[in-house]
Amino acid sequence: MNRTPVNLISGFLGVGKTTAMMKLLATKPQDEYWAVVVNEFGEVGIDGASLSVAGDGLPVGDIQVAEVPGGCICCTTSPMLRVTLTKLLKGKRPDRLLIEPSGLGHPAGIIDLLRDPFLAAALDVRAVLTLLDARHLQDSRYTSHETWRDQLQLADVIVLSKADLADVDQMAAARKMAEAMFPPKLAIIQAAQGEFDPALLDLELHPERWPVTSTPNLHSNNLRKRVKPVAAVEEELAWPIKKSHSALGSHSCGWIFSPETLFFSAKLADLFDTLSSPQSVGLAGLSRAKGVFHTERDWYRFDWVDGMPGATTTAYRRDSRFEVIVSSDTVPDWAAVEAAILAAMI
Repeated sequence: MNRTPVNLISGFLGVGKTTAMMKLLATKPQDEYWAVVVNEFGEVGIDGASLSVAGDGLPVGDIQVAEVPGGCICCTTSPMLRVTLTKLLKGKRPDRLLIEPSGLGHPAGIIDLLRDPFLAAALDVRAVLTLLDARHLQDSRYTSHETWRDQLQLADVIVLSKADLADVDQMAAARKMAEAMFPPKLAIIQAAQGEFDPALLDLELHPERWPVTSTPNLHSNNLRKRVKPVAAVEEELAWPIKKSHSALGSHSCGWIFSPETLFFSAKLADLFDTLSSPQSVGLAGLSRAKGVFHTERDWYRFDWVDGMPGATTTAYRRDSRFEVIVSSDTVPDWAAVEAAILAAMI
């Protein structure tokens, strides 16, 4: 059975999510049936009504809009989201599902729910798109808000919305912030009037697995998809994905694990403590180590910088990954550190 592709369209209050959803629905292939789940914090559903109207011009049965009003499907009404999704999947199976969480919601909880074994058998979680109004970077009411930050951490793609209303400096600042995020985003594009390339919905989540024939252009609206090899018989690379690079006396190596892989949080903490004596894991000359991990407790970001380890929860959900950078005349033997990170797996 083919799984239904599902995308989250996230973003804080007022960034234009519903407008973007309406534009996406207008580009829906004529032979496909889409379903939309929209959540509003208030009890009176306005966005759902708007999206229903957007579908009025399409052939009957081409779009189904389901509302979960009151509270947030990321938290207080999450059982209602499960019920809504189950009903959708038991009916006519959609060719695509779009979920628009409340602008006040922490959408990481939705991704966790979608990866529940029961739902994961029917749903294929694709790219998470988060809309960002560049003008908000100058307002502490947004930048100091935990939900605002979590939505950006979770994003696979950041859409700089309302680009026609922001000035050049505001757009540049937003792009600089987005490009500095770890793990890196799959694409950073700008949009006006809620319009962007629907190809964003199907970006390859792990382009590291395949030869890159072209990459998203992070400096314009011209999106070029990363694609898999043409040969359909070519097998996917096994997890973890390992990438290394050397240049100008510095060497880096990174490991990427599937989102389902679990790690012991205590063992990860011990590993990052061990990095204070980096030679013990073959990393003499270590200058930086960082990673995001799905642990038995939660998703965490670990950092080692200036000799000090640290950890904090993160909303990121695409995968678990670990990266180290060493300044040395010789390329390190990565085997010891790889053994250490594998030993932290559950």
